Amino acid sequence: MTDLDRERIVDGAPALSAEELQAALAGLPGWQLAGDGKSICREWRFKNFKQAAQLANLAAWQAEAAGHHPDIAFGWGHARVSYSTHSAGGVSRNDLIMAARLDAATG
Repeated sequence: MTDLDRERIVDGAPALSAEELQAALAGLPGWQLAGDGKSICREWRFKNFKQAAQLANLAAWQAEAAGHHPDIAFGWGHARVSYSTHSAGGVSRNDLIMAARLDAATG
């Protein structure tokens, strides 16, 4: 695990190059680049709805605290979180930071 989760969110962060993104994703197990190359996402499987809702709520609370918001989808037994920096037109370091924070919080 890197110290990515301890970095600050920076306004105006630029989109990462494909090389930077691939290198960074290597340190974030479970996170993948979306098919369009403009977001990163991770999916979780759970034994019930409550656990999926808890993960979704955790991601939402972290997003509010940081001012950087993902797309969140969840239902019975599953949750999916996607990060993208829309103003940059792709994935920025902020997205990687938020992914690392969510990983750190979920163990």
